[in-house]
Amino acid sequence: MGFNRTRTGQVRVSLACITAALLMGLAGVANAADVAQIVHARKEHFKELGRNDKFLRDEMHRSPPDWHWIQVYAKRIDTLSNALPNWFPAGSGKGHGVATRASQEIWKKPAAFARAAQRMKISADNITRDAAKHDLHALAFDARKLGQSCGSCHRAFRTHSSWW
Repeated sequence: MGFNRTRTGQVRVSLACITAALLMGLAGVANAADVAQIVHARKEHFKELGRNDKFLRDEMHRSPPDWHWIQVYAKRIDTLSNALPNWFPAGSGKGHGVATRASQEIWKKPAAFARAAQRMKISADNITRDAAKHDLHALAFDARKLGQSCGSCHRAFRTHSSWW
């Protein structure tokens, strides 16, 4: 009788362990799926940012530039730069089986990343202001500053490899 109780208790413990392991496994899969969606959305946002930057620069080199479109592209860059810090929630880095070039430095040094994002935001605000004023000289200067802020952030917070 005592043997059966112990044996039944072992079975219950084993079933509880298996159930917990299955639930943890399912939670891991759900987490990986969430991370995949976050990384995919982040990549799409960066592609949109890059497209608008290219369109802005192309329009600046036309003679005469179409200020309507320059304002549209500048505003879109400004809007995206406002949202950029939100594209990197904790746990959305490497290690989930999802290809991302986001460096762990983003989460290890959040203040430095926030400062880099703020520099981009300031540059984006400036190009929006320049576009509203139709000031091509100032726009060219601030577009260069925007590119520099992108480059410095990539050097500090982006890896060369997507997987490790």
